[in-house]
Amino acid sequence: MNYPFEHVSRSVDETMHFAKKWAGTIQPGTVISLEGDLGSGKTTFIKGLAMGLGLQKSDEVKSPTFVLLHIYPTKVPLYHFDLYRLESKQELEAIDFEEFITDSKAISCVEWGEKAAALYPPHVYRVTLSIVDDHSRKIRLSET
Repeated sequence: MNYPFEHVSRSVDETMHFAKKWAGTIQPGTVISLEGDLGSGKTTFIKGLAMGLGLQKSDEVKSPTFVLLHIYPTKVPLYHFDLYRLESKQELEAIDFEEFITDSKAISCVEWGEKAAALYPPHVYRVTLSIVDDHSRKIRLSET
């Protein structure tokens, strides 16, 4: 896949299918920053990604809005951060955020990832989701 890449998804299932396929192209050590408005599909995208990495049930993926982090037992451990309610850098330090995102044996997904951009390693995938209408989302993949 060449980056940047854009795709318009017409349903939740299509977004999950797209992420599930993309999961087969990423390697351990990958950091994915997910950005977009509330309801744009960030958690849905991570559900598909987790399924692509071997999670059996997508409903096991829940946005960790109040706890900041969930870890899913996929083929490659999947760290799922949600920084929506993040108020300070100290909260990230308290959970050893930098240690997680530099784990070469895991994949890290960070919802509201722009809030932690200064802490990322040099190479990061950026997934930007935009609401097109009630059922459609534009998914833009890029890399830094």
